[in-house]
Amino acid sequence: MDDRSAATTDVIDASSVSTEARIDGTDCMHERYPRWPVDRAGSLEGMSVAWRKHLWIALGLVIVSLASIHLADESVARFVHAHRGWSTAAAWIAELGDSLYWFIAFGIGFAVFHLRRAHDAARWCFLAIASLAASGVVSGILKATLARWRPRAFVADGAFNGESGFGFPVFIIEHVRNSYPSGHATTAFTLAALATLKWPRLTALWVVLGAVVAGSRVVQNSHWLGDMLAGSALGWVTPWIVMALWRARWPASAPLQRSGTTAYSMTSTTRPLL
Repeated sequence: MDDRSAATTDVIDASSVSTEARIDGTDCMHERYPRWPVDRAGSLEGMSVAWRKHLWIALGLVIVSLASIHLADESVARFVHAHRGWSTAAAWIAELGDSLYWFIAFGIGFAVFHLRRAHDAARWCFLAIASLAASGVVSGILKATLARWRPRAFVADGAFNGESGFGFPVFIIEHVRNSYPSGHATTAFTLAALATLKWPRLTALWVVLGAVVAGSRVVQNSHWLGDMLAGSALGWVTPWIVMALWRARWPASAPLQRSGTTAYSMTSTTRPLL
């Protein structure tokens, strides 16, 4: 009788340990999408305020963008129109800001990593898709609502007889009237912010690359300088907001970030994992 009781107790203890291990994430390989260990559920109130500085960075870019509309946009457009030697190279660089390519790339990456059970990599791909979609939707709404003429209309037929202002119609979708903000700049800085979240030590590099891609649209005279700045602000802040909301709502399933990095402290509501 004692032997049976001891055996039963051992089975129960083993089952409890297995269950606790699964909850703690030590048996994650057997789960389709494991939940990483956390101390507590996240909340918007409990988030670190450090990441919010990126909201201020974006706000600063928007203010500079509005100032550029009144002070610099037309002058820059005239200068670029007079120095068009870099337009071909800029057109090639601008292709990197086409969100369609990145949606396809991250979509394929998500599928491949999912099938290979590389769960964290799949989550990063999903974060990229969600961030690109969110920034793209906001950018599209602003473009159609504000309906700003593009610089090419301003310098049509070689004469500076167009308009640089906004139309503010109810809603219009027309390429020449959808200038503000720059969609390519939005995509470029969305990707720069995502890379910064993943590899924060290389933040300067990602910002420079984003600025080169975003600036290529100004060099092409496809966008005003103010358009580029506004798109950069929107793109930069979106992934930080998406990641923060993800950690606030589903902290155990968010992509992993190394503890001790700027990125982790800016979005985390949980204890360090690595």
